[in-house]
Parts: sequence; C-alpha cells; structure tokens
Amino acid sequence: MRASLPIFAVLALAACAPESGDPPAGGTRDGSEAAAPSGFQVEIVSPADGDTVDGPTLTVTLNVTGGRIVPAGDTTSGTGHHHLYLDADLTPASQPVPSIPGSVVHMGDGSSTYSFTEVEPGEHRVIAVVADGVHVPLQPWVVDTVHVVVR
Repeated sequence: MRASLPIFAVLALAACAPESGDPPAGGTRDGSEAAAPSGFQVEIVSPADGDTVDGPTLTVTLNVTGGRIVPAGDTTSGTGHHHLYLDADLTPASQPVPSIPGSVVHMGDGSSTYSFTEVEPGEHRVIAVVADGVHVPLQPWVVDTVHVVVR
C-alpha cells in the first residue's frame, strides 16, 4: 500500500495538466515568483492566427502592452522577456522555460522578432510567453497563441 502512494500522487498531478498544451487562463503562484503587472499583454502580431506562410522560415513578431520587455537577467518588477514555443507544450508555470533548439526559444536579448528556420510544411502552433529575468513565466500568464500553416 505504501509504494502506491507516490504513484497515485504522480498520476493526480498529471491529471491536472492541460491536455492541449495551450496555456491556462491565468492563475497564481506563491509570492516568490514574478507577478505580471495588471494589463501586461503579449500579442503575436505576425503571423496572424490562421495565416498561411511560405516556408521554410517562419518569422514571428511580437508586441506587448502594459509592461516592458528587457534582456534576460533583469529582474526589475513589471518587466520580462519573450519565449516562443513552436509545436511544443508549455512547461509548468512555476518552472523556468527550457531552451530546446528549434522548438522552445529564449529571446533573452530583449528582441521582439525571431525566425524559426527549416520549418516543415504543415500546420503549426506558436505560443509566445513572457517570463521574468530567470525565465519563469509571469503570472497571471502573459501569453498568446496562433495556429499557422507553412507551405
């Protein structure tokens, strides 16, 4: 009976994760993690949701309102930097965003445009996430998602 308790706990936690990989609608974290200022929003300006783009390069342009984008490492309150997920599911909100070449990108230089190269033709999902200076997503989520077709 005792050995089954850890397995039950893992299954219970897994059941709480979003199935689609799309971001949850807001949420909170404990006070040790960065909070997004009220009204902080990110938008994937290009490509727009539903666009068809010529590949194999997929260039993503972002815009923010209600907050400020700064380079990674800057932990000033009310700021963050961009991360992009290409066909990858979000990591837990309390963990730093990983760096996975071609799939999860840190835009730690404070830029607002990134080009994925060698993107295969077909349907793709792009998620933009603003995270704090140590790559932990701001809460509530500052996120946007688009679905595109690369031809």
